Amino acid sequence: MTAIVTNDIKRQLLETLTSDVADSANYYYIGIAKSDQWNATDAAPNVVNSEKSIRDFRSSLQSVIRTTDASFVAARYNWSSGTIYNAYTDTNVTNTNYYALTANNRVYLCVQQGKNSNGVAQTSTVNPETIGTPTAAKATSDGYIWKYLFTLTANNANKFLSANFIPVSKVDSAVGLGAILQTQLDVQQAADSGQIVGFRVTKAGTGYTSAPTVTIHGDGVNAKAIASISDAGNISKVELDDSANGIPFGSGYSYASVTLSSGSAEVSPIISALGLGRDPRADLNATSVMLNAKPNGLQEGAFIVKNDFRQIGLIKNPQKTATDSDFTDTQAMALRKLTLSSITNFDSDNARDALIVGDTSGAKAFVDDLRGSVFHYHQNDSTGFKLFEAGEQISDVNNGSRTATIDADSDGTIKLFDNQILYIENRAAVVRDIAQTEDIKIIVQL
Repeated sequence: MTAIVTNDIKRQLLETLTSDVADSANYYYIGIAKSDQWNATDAAPNVVNSEKSIRDFRSSLQSVIRTTDASFVAARYNWSSGTIYNAYTDTNVTNTNYYALTANNRVYLCVQQGKNSNGVAQTSTVNPETIGTPTAAKATSDGYIWKYLFTLTANNANKFLSANFIPVSKVDSAVGLGAILQTQLDVQQAADSGQIVGFRVTKAGTGYTSAPTVTIHGDGVNAKAIASISDAGNISKVELDDSANGIPFGSGYSYASVTLSSGSAEVSPIISALGLGRDPRADLNATSVMLNAKPNGLQEGAFIVKNDFRQIGLIKNPQKTATDSDFTDTQAMALRKLTLSSITNFDSDNARDALIVGDTSGAKAFVDDLRGSVFHYHQNDSTGFKLFEAGEQISDVNNGSRTATIDADSDGTIKLFDNQILYIENRAAVVRDIAQTEDIKIIVQL
Protein backbone atom coordinates (compact mmCIF):
# COMPACT_ATOMS: atom_id res chain seq x y z
CA MET A 1 0.00 0.00 0.00
CA THR A 2 1.30 3.48 -0.86
CA ALA A 3 0.15 6.90 0.29
CA ILE A 4 1.08 10.55 -0.03
CA VAL A 5 0.78 13.68 2.01
CA THR A 6 -0.40 16.33 -0.44
CA ASN A 7 1.15 19.76 -0.82
CA ASP A 8 -2.13 21.28 0.37
CA ILE A 9 -1.79 19.78 3.84
CA LYS A 10 1.92 20.63 3.92
CA ARG A 11 1.08 24.27 3.24
CA GLN A 12 -1.68 24.21 5.87
CA LEU A 13 0.79 22.97 8.48
CA LEU A 14 3.42 25.52 7.47
CA GLU A 15 0.83 28.31 7.47
CA THR A 16 0.13 27.37 11.08
CA LEU A 17 3.84 27.71 11.85
CA THR A 18 4.18 31.11 10.18
CA SER A 19 1.09 32.37 12.00
CA ASP A 20 2.44 31.02 15.29
CA VAL A 21 5.77 32.80 14.78
CA ALA A 22 3.98 36.08 14.08
CA ASP A 23 1.65 35.67 17.09
CA SER A 24 2.68 38.13 19.81
CA ALA A 25 1.77 35.55 22.47
CA ASN A 26 4.61 33.30 21.31
CA TYR A 27 8.36 33.80 21.42
CA TYR A 28 10.56 32.04 18.89
CA TYR A 29 14.34 32.19 19.12
CA ILE A 30 17.18 31.05 16.90
CA GLY A 31 19.99 29.67 19.01
CA ILE A 32 23.63 28.78 18.34
CA ALA A 33 25.44 26.03 20.21
CA LYS A 34 28.47 23.77 20.56
CA SER A 35 31.89 25.43 20.71
CA ASP A 36 33.70 22.12 21.33
CA GLN A 37 34.73 19.93 18.39
CA TRP A 38 32.54 17.18 16.98
CA ASN A 39 35.35 14.66 16.86
CA ALA A 40 39.05 14.36 16.00
CA THR A 41 38.45 15.63 12.46
CA ASP A 42 35.65 18.01 13.52
CA ALA A 43 33.40 16.67 10.75
CA ALA A 44 29.75 17.44 11.48
CA PRO A 45 27.65 14.26 11.83
CA ASN A 46 24.09 13.86 10.62
CA VAL A 47 21.47 14.92 13.15
CA VAL A 48 19.60 12.02 14.73
CA ASN A 49 16.01 12.82 15.68
CA SER A 50 16.21 11.66 19.29
CA GLU A 51 15.84 12.88 22.83
CA LYS A 52 19.61 12.62 23.27
CA SER A 53 20.28 14.91 20.28
CA ILE A 54 17.92 17.49 21.75
CA ARG A 55 19.52 17.14 25.19
CA ASP A 56 23.01 17.54 23.70
CA PHE A 57 21.91 20.71 21.90
CA ARG A 58 20.44 22.16 25.09
CA SER A 59 23.56 21.47 27.16
CA SER A 60 25.90 23.35 24.79
CA LEU A 61 23.56 26.23 23.88
CA GLN A 62 25.47 29.52 23.77
CA SER A 63 23.06 32.30 22.82
CA VAL A 64 19.60 32.99 21.45
CA ILE A 65 18.10 35.82 19.40
CA ARG A 66 14.41 36.33 18.76
CA THR A 67 12.91 35.84 15.31
CA THR A 68 9.47 37.24 14.47
CA ASP A 69 9.28 36.62 10.74
CA ALA A 70 8.85 33.51 8.65
CA SER A 71 8.27 33.08 4.94
CA PHE A 72 7.41 30.29 2.57
CA VAL A 73 10.36 29.63 0.28
CA ALA A 74 10.95 27.72 -2.96
CA ALA A 75 14.11 26.57 -4.69
CA ARG A 76 15.91 29.38 -6.49
CA TYR A 77 16.45 29.30 -10.26
CA ASN A 78 17.92 32.40 -11.87
CA TRP A 79 17.06 33.41 -15.41
CA SER A 80 20.12 33.23 -17.64
CA SER A 81 20.25 33.53 -21.40
CA GLY A 82 21.19 30.24 -23.07
CA THR A 83 19.40 28.07 -20.48
CA ILE A 84 16.64 25.59 -21.31
CA TYR A 85 13.70 26.06 -18.92
CA ASN A 86 11.09 23.41 -18.35
CA ALA A 87 7.42 24.20 -18.65
CA TYR A 88 4.96 24.02 -15.76
CA THR A 89 3.37 20.60 -15.42
CA ASP A 90 0.67 19.05 -13.27
CA THR A 91 2.25 15.59 -13.12
CA ASN A 92 5.73 16.02 -11.65
CA VAL A 93 6.08 17.94 -8.39
CA THR A 94 9.86 17.54 -8.55
CA ASN A 95 10.04 19.35 -11.89
CA THR A 96 12.90 21.85 -11.72
CA ASN A 97 13.60 25.27 -13.21
CA TYR A 98 10.11 25.84 -14.58
CA TYR A 99 10.26 29.35 -13.16
CA ALA A 100 13.00 31.94 -12.96
CA LEU A 101 14.14 34.87 -10.82
CA THR A 102 15.40 37.81 -12.86
CA ALA A 103 18.01 40.41 -12.00
CA ASN A 104 15.30 42.81 -10.81
CA ASN A 105 13.90 40.18 -8.40
CA ARG A 106 10.88 39.41 -10.53
CA VAL A 107 9.62 35.83 -10.68
CA TYR A 108 8.22 34.43 -13.92
CA LEU A 109 6.72 30.98 -14.47
CA CYS A 110 7.52 29.17 -17.72
CA VAL A 111 4.17 28.21 -19.21
CA GLN A 112 5.49 27.01 -22.53
CA GLN A 113 9.00 25.91 -23.45
CA GLY A 114 10.45 27.13 -26.70
CA LYS A 115 10.71 24.22 -29.17
CA ASN A 116 11.72 23.94 -32.81
CA SER A 117 9.54 22.34 -35.48
CA ASN A 118 10.79 18.89 -34.50
CA GLY A 119 9.83 19.40 -30.87
CA VAL A 120 13.40 19.85 -29.61
CA ALA A 121 13.66 22.19 -26.62
CA GLN A 122 15.45 25.47 -27.33
CA THR A 123 17.34 27.75 -24.98
CA SER A 124 15.71 30.85 -23.57
CA THR A 125 17.39 33.92 -25.06
CA VAL A 126 14.85 36.67 -24.33
CA ASN A 127 14.66 37.91 -20.76
CA PRO A 128 11.10 37.38 -19.47
CA GLU A 129 11.27 40.88 -18.00
CA THR A 130 10.59 42.12 -21.52
CA ILE A 131 6.93 41.19 -21.05
CA GLY A 132 6.71 43.47 -18.00
CA THR A 133 4.36 42.68 -15.13
CA PRO A 134 0.99 41.97 -16.79
CA THR A 135 -1.77 39.87 -15.33
CA ALA A 136 -1.83 37.69 -18.47
CA ALA A 137 0.84 35.30 -19.75
CA LYS A 138 2.88 36.61 -22.68
CA ALA A 139 5.06 35.07 -25.37
CA THR A 140 8.61 36.12 -26.12
CA SER A 141 10.25 35.91 -29.54
CA ASP A 142 12.28 32.80 -28.60
CA GLY A 143 9.10 30.71 -28.42
CA TYR A 144 8.75 30.73 -24.63
CA ILE A 145 5.57 31.82 -22.87
CA TRP A 146 6.05 33.35 -19.43
CA LYS A 147 3.61 34.19 -16.66
CA TYR A 148 4.60 37.00 -14.32
CA LEU A 149 3.90 36.01 -10.70
CA PHE A 150 5.43 38.53 -8.30
CA THR A 151 8.38 40.76 -7.42
CA LEU A 152 10.34 40.38 -4.20
CA THR A 153 10.01 43.33 -1.86
CA ALA A 154 13.27 44.74 -0.50
CA ASN A 155 12.32 43.54 2.98
CA ASN A 156 11.63 39.97 1.86
CA ALA A 157 14.78 39.83 -0.24
CA ASN A 158 16.89 41.07 2.65
CA LYS A 159 15.50 38.53 5.10
CA PHE A 160 14.74 35.45 3.06
CA LEU A 161 16.52 35.49 -0.30
CA SER A 162 19.51 33.13 -0.34
CA ALA A 163 21.72 31.36 -2.84
CA ASN A 164 19.34 28.40 -2.86
CA PHE A 165 15.90 29.79 -1.95
CA ILE A 166 13.52 32.60 -2.84
CA PRO A 167 10.73 33.84 -0.56
CA VAL A 168 7.18 33.19 -1.79
CA SER A 169 4.06 34.74 -0.34
CA LYS A 170 0.41 35.22 -1.12
CA VAL A 171 -1.12 38.67 -0.72
CA ASP A 172 -4.24 38.26 1.41
CA SER A 173 -5.35 41.85 1.87
CA ALA A 174 -5.61 44.94 -0.28
CA VAL A 175 -5.09 47.25 2.69
CA GLY A 176 -1.96 49.40 2.75
CA LEU A 177 -0.16 47.73 -0.14
CA GLY A 178 2.76 49.31 -1.93
CA ALA A 179 3.05 49.17 -5.71
CA ILE A 180 4.93 45.85 -5.76
CA LEU A 181 2.40 43.95 -3.67
CA GLN A 182 -0.53 45.62 -5.42
CA THR A 183 0.78 44.33 -8.73
CA GLN A 184 0.98 40.82 -7.26
CA LEU A 185 -2.57 41.11 -5.92
CA ASP A 186 -3.75 42.13 -9.38
CA VAL A 187 -2.18 38.96 -10.80
CA GLN A 188 -3.78 36.81 -8.10
CA GLN A 189 -7.23 38.26 -8.64
CA ALA A 190 -7.01 37.94 -12.43
CA ALA A 191 -6.27 34.21 -12.32
CA ASP A 192 -9.11 32.01 -13.57
CA SER A 193 -9.55 28.61 -11.95
CA GLY A 194 -9.39 25.51 -14.10
CA GLN A 195 -6.97 26.77 -16.74
CA ILE A 196 -5.49 24.51 -19.40
CA VAL A 197 -1.91 25.77 -19.47
CA GLY A 198 -0.20 23.26 -21.75
CA PHE A 199 -0.26 19.87 -23.42
CA ARG A 200 1.67 16.59 -23.26
CA VAL A 201 2.20 14.56 -26.40
CA THR A 202 1.94 11.06 -24.94
CA LYS A 203 2.05 9.32 -28.34
CA ALA A 204 3.58 11.07 -31.36
CA GLY A 205 1.89 8.96 -34.03
CA THR A 206 3.17 8.51 -37.60
CA GLY A 207 2.36 9.38 -41.17
CA TYR A 208 1.20 12.96 -40.74
CA THR A 209 1.54 15.20 -43.78
CA SER A 210 -0.36 18.12 -42.29
CA ALA A 211 -1.14 19.21 -38.77
CA PRO A 212 -4.45 17.90 -37.41
CA THR A 213 -7.01 20.08 -35.70
CA VAL A 214 -6.93 19.97 -31.90
CA THR A 215 -10.26 19.76 -30.05
CA ILE A 216 -10.51 20.11 -26.27
CA HIS A 217 -13.33 18.41 -24.37
CA GLY A 218 -14.25 19.04 -20.75
CA ASP A 219 -16.35 21.10 -18.39
CA GLY A 220 -14.57 24.40 -19.06
CA VAL A 221 -14.51 26.85 -21.95
CA ASN A 222 -12.26 28.74 -24.37
CA ALA A 223 -9.01 26.76 -24.26
CA LYS A 224 -7.39 26.50 -27.70
CA ALA A 225 -4.37 24.68 -29.08
CA ILE A 226 -2.53 23.99 -32.31
CA ALA A 227 -0.47 20.94 -33.28
CA SER A 228 2.80 20.85 -35.22
CA ILE A 229 4.31 17.98 -37.17
CA SER A 230 7.98 17.09 -37.44
CA ASP A 231 10.08 16.30 -40.49
CA ALA A 232 9.50 12.63 -39.66
CA GLY A 233 5.73 13.02 -39.95
CA ASN A 234 4.73 12.75 -36.29
CA ILE A 235 3.25 15.21 -33.82
CA SER A 236 6.23 17.15 -32.48
CA LYS A 237 4.36 19.50 -30.17
CA VAL A 238 0.96 20.85 -29.20
CA GLU A 239 0.99 24.43 -28.04
CA LEU A 240 -1.36 27.09 -26.78
CA ASP A 241 -2.85 28.96 -29.74
CA ASP A 242 -1.87 32.59 -29.27
CA SER A 243 -2.76 33.61 -32.82
CA ALA A 244 -5.45 35.92 -31.48
CA ASN A 245 -2.79 37.90 -29.55
CA GLY A 246 -3.61 36.29 -26.23
CA ILE A 247 -2.81 33.06 -24.42
CA PRO A 248 -6.02 30.96 -24.52
CA PHE A 249 -5.85 29.11 -21.18
CA GLY A 250 -9.61 28.98 -20.97
CA SER A 251 -11.24 28.55 -17.58
CA GLY A 252 -13.47 26.32 -15.51
CA TYR A 253 -11.82 23.00 -16.39
CA SER A 254 -11.80 20.48 -13.58
CA TYR A 255 -11.25 17.73 -16.15
CA ALA A 256 -10.48 17.68 -19.85
CA SER A 257 -9.32 15.51 -22.74
CA VAL A 258 -7.94 16.15 -26.22
CA THR A 259 -8.75 14.63 -29.58
CA LEU A 260 -7.01 15.16 -32.91
CA SER A 261 -8.85 15.28 -36.22
CA SER A 262 -6.61 12.62 -37.77
CA GLY A 263 -3.88 10.11 -37.08
CA SER A 264 -2.94 7.97 -34.10
CA ALA A 265 -1.17 10.55 -31.91
CA GLU A 266 -2.37 11.05 -28.34
CA VAL A 267 -2.32 14.27 -26.36
CA SER A 268 -3.36 15.15 -22.80
CA PRO A 269 -3.94 18.58 -21.28
CA ILE A 270 -2.07 20.17 -18.36
CA ILE A 271 -4.54 21.76 -15.95
CA SER A 272 -3.93 24.38 -13.25
CA ALA A 273 -6.85 23.92 -10.86
CA LEU A 274 -6.36 27.22 -9.02
CA GLY A 275 -5.23 29.14 -12.08
CA LEU A 276 -1.64 30.28 -12.53
CA GLY A 277 -0.87 33.23 -10.27
CA ARG A 278 -3.76 32.68 -7.83
CA ASP A 279 -1.36 31.42 -5.15
CA PRO A 280 2.37 31.58 -5.97
CA ARG A 281 3.11 29.13 -3.16
CA ALA A 282 1.15 26.48 -5.07
CA ASP A 283 2.58 27.51 -8.45
CA LEU A 284 6.15 27.05 -7.18
CA ASN A 285 5.42 23.99 -5.01
CA ALA A 286 6.63 25.88 -1.95
CA THR A 287 6.54 23.41 0.94
CA SER A 288 9.28 24.94 3.07
CA VAL A 289 9.37 27.85 5.50
CA MET A 290 12.41 29.97 6.30
CA LEU A 291 13.07 31.78 9.58
CA ASN A 292 15.82 34.36 9.80
CA ALA A 293 17.94 36.14 12.43
CA LYS A 294 21.01 38.36 12.12
CA PRO A 295 23.06 38.54 15.35
CA ASN A 296 25.56 41.39 15.13
CA GLY A 297 28.88 41.02 16.95
CA LEU A 298 28.30 40.76 20.69
CA GLN A 299 24.58 41.50 20.20
CA GLU A 300 24.44 43.66 23.34
CA GLY A 301 26.60 41.18 25.22
CA ALA A 302 24.38 38.15 24.63
CA PHE A 303 26.68 36.55 22.05
CA ILE A 304 30.34 35.61 22.23
CA VAL A 305 33.03 36.37 19.65
CA LYS A 306 36.40 34.85 18.74
CA ASN A 307 34.91 31.44 19.32
CA ASP A 308 32.87 29.18 17.09
CA PHE A 309 29.56 27.37 16.99
CA ARG A 310 28.55 24.15 15.25
CA GLN A 311 24.80 23.93 15.78
CA ILE A 312 21.76 26.06 15.02
CA GLY A 313 18.38 25.49 16.59
CA LEU A 314 14.86 26.88 16.77
CA ILE A 315 13.50 27.33 20.28
CA LYS A 316 9.96 28.22 21.33
CA ASN A 317 8.97 29.95 24.55
CA PRO A 318 12.07 29.61 26.74
CA GLN A 319 11.81 30.34 30.46
CA LYS A 320 13.86 32.70 32.61
CA THR A 321 16.11 30.97 35.13
CA ALA A 322 15.57 33.59 37.82
CA THR A 323 11.77 33.86 37.93
CA ASP A 324 10.30 30.79 36.18
CA SER A 325 8.44 33.16 33.83
CA ASP A 326 8.48 33.49 30.05
CA PHE A 327 11.63 34.97 28.60
CA THR A 328 10.58 37.76 26.23
CA ASP A 329 13.73 39.83 25.57
CA THR A 330 15.34 40.14 22.16
CA GLN A 331 18.44 38.09 22.98
CA ALA A 332 20.09 36.18 25.81
CA MET A 333 23.26 34.39 26.86
CA ALA A 334 22.36 30.80 27.73
CA LEU A 335 25.72 29.58 29.07
CA ARG A 336 26.33 28.99 32.76
CA LYS A 337 28.79 31.29 34.59
CA LEU A 338 31.71 30.80 36.97
CA THR A 339 32.62 34.00 38.80
CA LEU A 340 36.33 33.78 39.58
CA SER A 341 39.11 35.29 41.66
CA SER A 342 42.86 34.68 41.85
CA ILE A 343 43.04 34.14 38.09
CA THR A 344 46.50 32.96 37.08
CA ASN A 345 47.74 32.72 33.46
CA PHE A 346 44.23 32.56 31.98
CA ASP A 347 43.43 35.26 29.43
CA SER A 348 40.58 35.84 26.97
CA ASP A 349 42.42 33.95 24.22
CA ASN A 350 43.77 30.83 25.92
CA ALA A 351 40.64 30.35 28.04
CA ARG A 352 38.39 29.75 25.04
CA ASP A 353 37.76 26.04 24.52
CA ALA A 354 39.88 25.17 27.55
CA LEU A 355 38.83 22.03 29.40
CA ILE A 356 38.77 22.95 33.08
CA VAL A 357 38.51 20.72 36.17
CA GLY A 358 37.63 21.48 39.77
CA ASP A 359 40.43 20.33 42.07
CA THR A 360 37.97 19.36 44.84
CA SER A 361 34.75 18.40 43.04
CA GLY A 362 36.36 16.84 39.97
CA ALA A 363 33.75 18.64 37.87
CA LYS A 364 34.77 19.34 34.28
CA ALA A 365 33.55 21.81 31.67
CA PHE A 366 34.44 23.51 28.40
CA VAL A 367 35.05 27.26 28.60
CA ASP A 368 33.25 29.21 25.87
CA ASP A 369 34.38 32.70 26.88
CA LEU A 370 36.24 34.67 29.52
CA ARG A 371 34.88 38.14 30.25
CA GLY A 372 36.71 39.93 33.01
CA SER A 373 36.50 37.52 35.94
CA VAL A 374 33.67 35.37 34.54
CA PHE A 375 33.95 32.08 32.68
CA HIS A 376 30.96 31.27 30.46
CA TYR A 377 30.97 27.49 30.14
CA HIS A 378 29.06 24.37 29.16
CA GLN A 379 29.13 20.69 30.04
CA ASN A 380 28.18 17.65 27.99
CA ASP A 381 28.38 13.87 28.12
CA SER A 382 32.17 13.92 27.65
CA THR A 383 32.71 16.18 30.68
CA GLY A 384 29.89 14.87 32.82
CA PHE A 385 27.54 17.15 34.71
CA LYS A 386 29.08 17.42 38.17
CA LEU A 387 28.61 20.76 39.90
CA PHE A 388 31.55 22.98 40.72
CA GLU A 389 32.00 24.05 44.34
CA ALA A 390 32.36 27.60 45.55
CA GLY A 391 35.85 28.19 46.94
CA GLU A 392 37.54 25.40 45.02
CA GLN A 393 40.38 25.95 42.60
CA ILE A 394 40.00 25.11 38.94
CA SER A 395 42.77 24.48 36.45
CA ASP A 396 43.25 23.87 32.75
CA VAL A 397 43.43 20.12 32.18
CA ASN A 398 46.04 20.65 29.45
CA ASN A 399 48.06 23.36 31.20
CA GLY A 400 48.17 23.15 34.99
CA SER A 401 49.76 26.60 35.34
CA ARG A 402 46.43 28.17 34.42
CA THR A 403 44.31 28.32 37.54
CA ALA A 404 41.56 30.30 39.24
CA THR A 405 39.35 30.15 42.33
CA ILE A 406 35.56 29.87 42.06
CA ASP A 407 33.58 32.50 43.93
CA ALA A 408 30.18 31.48 42.50
CA ASP A 409 28.58 29.13 39.96
CA SER A 410 25.35 30.45 38.43
CA ASP A 411 22.86 29.79 35.65
CA GLY A 412 22.59 31.60 32.35
CA THR A 413 19.67 33.86 31.51
CA ILE A 414 17.32 31.16 30.22
CA LYS A 415 16.58 27.64 31.34
CA LEU A 416 18.33 25.14 29.11
CA PHE A 417 15.93 22.29 29.76
CA ASP A 418 12.56 24.03 29.94
CA ASN A 419 11.51 25.02 26.40
CA GLN A 420 10.54 23.49 23.08
CA ILE A 421 13.32 22.61 20.65
CA LEU A 422 11.74 22.53 17.20
CA TYR A 423 14.77 22.30 14.89
CA ILE A 424 18.43 21.32 15.11
CA GLU A 425 21.06 21.64 12.40
CA ASN A 426 24.65 20.37 12.60
CA ARG A 427 27.31 22.14 10.59
CA ALA A 428 31.03 22.82 10.27
CA ALA A 429 32.49 25.29 12.78
CA VAL A 430 31.60 28.95 12.24
CA VAL A 431 33.93 31.43 13.96
CA ARG A 432 32.32 34.67 15.14
CA ASP A 433 34.03 38.07 15.08
CA ILE A 434 33.19 41.37 16.79
CA ALA A 435 32.62 43.05 13.40
CA GLN A 436 30.64 40.16 11.97
CA THR A 437 26.91 39.81 11.41
CA GLU A 438 25.67 36.27 10.93
CA ASP A 439 22.79 35.81 8.51
CA ILE A 440 21.23 32.68 10.01
CA LYS A 441 18.49 31.09 7.93
CA ILE A 442 16.56 28.05 9.15
CA ILE A 443 14.62 26.00 6.59
CA VAL A 444 11.68 23.95 7.86
CA GLN A 445 10.80 21.57 5.05
CA LEU A 446 7.86 19.18 4.78
